Amino acid sequence: MTLERKNSLLKKFIWNSLVVFTLLNSGGALNYLFQIVLGKTLSPDQYGSFNSLLSMIVLISAPITIMHVVFSRFIATISTHGLQQIKTLLIKTSVAIFSAIGIIILIGLLTIPWLKNFLHVKTTLPIILMLLAASSLILQQVLVATCEGMHRFSELGIISSGMALTRFICALIFVVVFGWGVEGGLLAVACAGAAAIGYGTYQLRDVFRSQATDLPPETFKKMARYSVPAFLMTMMVMLLVNIDIILVRHYCSPDQAGYYATAAILGRIAFLLPATLLMVLFPSVAKATTTGDRDEHYLWVSLGLTTILSGVIFLALFFWGKTIIHLFYDAQYYEAAPILRIVAAAMGLLAISHVIFSYNLARSEFGFLWPLVGGVILMLFLVFLYHDTAETIAWILLLSTGTIFLGTVLNRVYLFFSKLIVSN
Repeated sequence: MTLERKNSLLKKFIWNSLVVFTLLNSGGALNYLFQIVLGKTLSPDQYGSFNSLLSMIVLISAPITIMHVVFSRFIATISTHGLQQIKTLLIKTSVAIFSAIGIIILIGLLTIPWLKNFLHVKTTLPIILMLLAASSLILQQVLVATCEGMHRFSELGIISSGMALTRFICALIFVVVFGWGVEGGLLAVACAGAAAIGYGTYQLRDVFRSQATDLPPETFKKMARYSVPAFLMTMMVMLLVNIDIILVRHYCSPDQAGYYATAAILGRIAFLLPATLLMVLFPSVAKATTTGDRDEHYLWVSLGLTTILSGVIFLALFFWGKTIIHLFYDAQYYEAAPILRIVAAAMGLLAISHVIFSYNLARSEFGFLWPLVGGVILMLFLVFLYHDTAETIAWILLLSTGTIFLGTVLNRVYLFFSKLIVSN
């Protein structure tokens, strides 16, 4: 790669990162306004219940949302051949996607009694709304992944930020005006997903109007093989970001669950804010791997920006956590402040690790999965043994993410020196 071309690609990468960062984090701000509306309207018990159900939505849809990673990886590869092959890919996978959604809904309906008991939910309606919201999330993720793989970053950002805006407006109507409580919040999530699907389909109308052509040989076999590590990475990250709220809801008192949900929602900013940069990093590295171009500069730029962003957020939450809680949630959630510091530290370490996960996955280097899976198993095992308070579970989350961070960095260093030795 010539120096001039490398600089051109790097400038384009930084510009795309800025566009996605701005649009997706505008949506992220609306998501937090959505949470604030619910936090101020619902009681701590109701708020903890809603966020445990919201976390279940993410975890239920996680096995299918690996399609986001797989689609993005392979669409980035075949997009150089035009729109026709992308349409073929979407058509041939649509049956599997809708079948999976049907299976998720069926299993969810059959396990309603268990879900109600585990999450301490008194009625069936929240479970049904949770399943509908999970279904809409799956379809929305496929459309976003298609835009990501095609490097249509503006459309990707508009879909995501538009979904957040719709969710916020629906929450004002259903929760604040109509007073529908937890059910109103879940209905807002489902409606936002449906709106994102409609807009995403419109943005990809040129793909759907194109004439489908044959895919490269063994495309689906390669996708199937790649989906295994993609599934493991996606599931483990989603567990680390969501399972703590569910575990606290199960093991601790309703009020502690509400306080922990508050801390988790705010602490996740250290993970979610810089995570938007990966929407550009992953397809850029995947395409560079296909074409044989160098890609280390993408990693270093993303790592630097992520470390700065997550570090600033952690320091703000560490020193002014109680003030921030009072600003957004009022004094009734003050007890969340000590937990917030711990969760913010854990999410910051996970954010930096996540950059390396995505970089390695785009390059089909899967050694990082060992510390990632091991760290999640460690967390679940320790929580099973020690779960007296919400703060105890927060400390276990920090220990686990710290272990994952150390193992991931050591794996990346090992890969670097291994290739250096081979090249010499």
